[in-house]
Amino acid sequence: MLTKIEALSILGIFGFLMIGLVYLSSKKGESSESFLVADRNVSLFRSSLSIAVSWIWAPAIFICSLQSFTKGLPGIFWFTLPNIICFFVFAPFAVKIREKFPKGYTLPEYIYKRFDGNKRAHLSILSFFIAYQLFAMVINSLAGGTLIHLVSGLEIKVSIVLMTGIALTYSLMSGLRASLITDVLQMLLILLVAFILVPLCLKEVSGFQSVIRGIGGESGEFTSLFNPWIAFTMGIPMTISLIAGPFVDQMFFQRVFAVKKKYVAKTFMYGGLIFALVPIVLSLLGFIGADLARQGLITVNNPQLVAPEVIAYLLPKGALYAFCFMAFAGLCSTIDSSFCGISSLVSIDIYKNYLYSKASDKKLLFASRLGMIGVAFIGTSISLLNLKLLWVFLIYGTVASVGVFPVIFSILSEKISPDAIFWSVITGMLVGLPVSIYANLNENSYLIVFAPVFSSLIGLLICGVSVLKEKGKEERVEICVHG
Repeated sequence: MLTKIEALSILGIFGFLMIGLVYLSSKKGESSESFLVADRNVSLFRSSLSIAVSWIWAPAIFICSLQSFTKGLPGIFWFTLPNIICFFVFAPFAVKIREKFPKGYTLPEYIYKRFDGNKRAHLSILSFFIAYQLFAMVINSLAGGTLIHLVSGLEIKVSIVLMTGIALTYSLMSGLRASLITDVLQMLLILLVAFILVPLCLKEVSGFQSVIRGIGGESGEFTSLFNPWIAFTMGIPMTISLIAGPFVDQMFFQRVFAVKKKYVAKTFMYGGLIFALVPIVLSLLGFIGADLARQGLITVNNPQLVAPEVIAYLLPKGALYAFCFMAFAGLCSTIDSSFCGISSLVSIDIYKNYLYSKASDKKLLFASRLGMIGVAFIGTSISLLNLKLLWVFLIYGTVASVGVFPVIFSILSEKISPDAIFWSVITGMLVGLPVSIYANLNENSYLIVFAPVFSSLIGLLICGVSVLKEKGKEERVEICVHG
């Protein structure tokens, strides 16, 4: 669809724009407080756009159109609904953790201080949070590299390295401040391009009649919103993993601690509504693609890229430039947010808690940047293995489900024990993650569903039993005292 030179030019312009924007807005003498939590003074407008665009992972740009193309109406329904609900479910917990830990940086740090430095509970949650950020980077760099490769023929390894390098460069400059600055521009670009390209595509076909004809997907069989097979194989794992996502995502907690306290709840609710526009609008390209494919007008060899296929067929080449630019904006916003999330986990939870408790501001900044570089190297190395995007997405969903109940109980319950936190995470990771990897590699639908369900339920069971045991002990003590 594009030449290699055109693809490199788009990447170059995008990188120049983002790096230049951060450079011009950077302050001299960056402090760790500014680098990690933007001085805890982020406005509602900036934080809402940042939350929305940080959640526009590769799935929101590629998998939404993939689902509407392959699984029709129920496919996009089960992808979009939990993606929106998760913001509203997380909002009250965000308010609670900000009230309980107003000067915090990370959720693992909260665990560390709440349980008086209990290393088992802290390290289990910390390693889990780091793994989640790593998955975020892998998914998005892989999606970006695949997009560039398939539309231009540019070597996928080169594409991945270039995308990661752009996000890393401006993240190293100002940390979370850089992420927030670029997030606003990236979100506005995504909305602008989406609301121009999709109506233009509709104009080139028979409008919403094409969408209606493609509503059942390429096969035409998925017209029922509550198709039982799609609900089982996709609805259950998607709902669990997406609702669990914010609870185990340092990108979210970092913004909880960065936004002005009075705007915490509104940030996530407004962010969720803004985010919803993207998968809903872009899913229309999947329905249009299904209609065109059934008429024999296009051949979609890779359903993951049905959106650019449709745009390339219906619109001039400039539209494809715009789509690629929009995709880079969404993908880089999550990659840079992952770098910022890792920076706080490394500098606060590892460097300050275990190496130098009285670390100077300069040393914390050094540790933050070192953490970014480390995860960039590891994440890029994994991305270069060129794994299947949907596999990585579903496996990361299982990872998310492992930590959701330990985090919820640690925020809400005063009775939960550190041992329960530790065993919930360890058991879920040792059982759920291998099962999920095996299931996706072998495309076993039943095990794909089992992995996140088991991982979340084991956390609920272990944490719930822990709380009940502590309550039972208190009741026995009270009986003895009164007796």
